[in-house]
Amino acid sequence: MMNGDLGHSSELHILEHKLRVSNIKKDAISLYTHALIKISLLPRSRPKFFSFTETRDGYTIIVEDDLCKELPQSESIDMPDLIWRVLTVSAGAYGSHQLTGISRIVKTVISPLADFKISVLVISTYQSDYVLVREKDLETAIMCLSENYKIFKDSGSGLEPVTLSIKDRLVGMNQMNERKAESLNIFNNLYGSFYPRTPDDGRYEPFFHISIVEGDISLVLDSEALSRFPEGSLYTNTNDEGWKMIRVGDDPLGFDESGVAAQIAEPLADVQMPTYYISTYGLGHTLVPESEAVKAIELLSSLQVLKD
Repeated sequence: MMNGDLGHSSELHILEHKLRVSNIKKDAISLYTHALIKISLLPRSRPKFFSFTETRDGYTIIVEDDLCKELPQSESIDMPDLIWRVLTVSAGAYGSHQLTGISRIVKTVISPLADFKISVLVISTYQSDYVLVREKDLETAIMCLSENYKIFKDSGSGLEPVTLSIKDRLVGMNQMNERKAESLNIFNNLYGSFYPRTPDDGRYEPFFHISIVEGDISLVLDSEALSRFPEGSLYTNTNDEGWKMIRVGDDPLGFDESGVAAQIAEPLADVQMPTYYISTYGLGHTLVPESEAVKAIELLSSLQVLKD
């Protein structure tokens, strides 16, 4: 399981945030605009973790549990009673690794969690990548990832090391072997579909993402939306090529599904393709370099055919 680029001295941090994930129906966003502005922008709130993503299916909101109370309750919002915890690899752990985005951590974080059948949400930002696991799965995730990382937990007043007993490690390894033996082909649950963001008729599907993590703001937006910002006001990759968004599947995957991000990201990492990933309430969205989008879709589609 150990990756040659990330030794056991690498650190994985469990952030203090306890998050809720909700989805606002497409035609109801006006009912929530005031609350969203209040949560994300007003000094009194100052969210430590906030994510807002618009897709064709609605608006996914990820925010701290206590701030969720600001969102009006109605039939237009879905908010499961689940708490999510945030994992992130320390920046120094990457070293001289050439890949970017989740390609750097797929084999040491995302794939091991998939082997344990732990469902994850992934949020890539300009600064880092965050892996969300359900709070009920946190202990199992710690056992799983302790093979690759020194793990620290943010208590709010600083980072504290998380240690496991020999018994815990043995139990964890036994669980891993059992779950690997019974693992299912995730591709069979992806409904046979990898969709480029631009439909054949030339119309764009809506996609907009903003995240605020510890004061750092990250945006994913198209060229038209980018042009509305004053020149020089954003750090962007406009000197490089753009990115293509690939939507995974065409029906909601659900929070109990595991291994989707791993099955998408690992083959792309194996061919040295950088990838970013943004989970929404129902689906996953992968960003790949525009020049490699066709190659990525062909690769993922061919793997799916082989597994059918």
